[in-house]
Amino acid sequence: MGDLRRCLASGEYGVLKDCPLFESNFMQVTKTGDVANRVTVGIAATNPNLEMPDLMLLARPAPSLAGQNLHLLLLLPLKFVRLYVHDESRFQLKVRLANGRTFYLQLLTHPLKQEHIFAQWVRLLYRLRFYHSDAPITYEQGAAAFHLDLGHVFQPFSFHPTITFDL
Repeated sequence: MGDLRRCLASGEYGVLKDCPLFESNFMQVTKTGDVANRVTVGIAATNPNLEMPDLMLLARPAPSLAGQNLHLLLLLPLKFVRLYVHDESRFQLKVRLANGRTFYLQLLTHPLKQEHIFAQWVRLLYRLRFYHSDAPITYEQGAAAFHLDLGHVFQPFSFHPTITFDL
């Protein structure tokens, strides 16, 4: 059981405690690769009957007397998030929110497992990018009214469904 799964099972996140979840630890980095802080990212399906995940969870370490626990920071519907491979050689992802805010994540795991786990993330990104849903609302329609409380209002951007590797 991963750190984020334990955090969700701790009690106050009842709806999410049994949801299917893919999680990994990352270091938030700048575009050039300077380390900012540690974050745990989870991609979850809020309903086990969904074909694809619909939620992104972000958590960070919160020191406690019992050791290192996680503090859940954000729950973001995936329709307001775009994930990209930023630098494959450094195992980095790029996360772009509907309001235009972008941040970069570098996989934080044992060096012998990095390639395998990053490949799983790439497969997940591919499936999320090319999944065609019959959902009544599109990313652009939903995001036009979306406001994330980060001091920014959404500015539309064009989205082209291609996987790019910024090397």
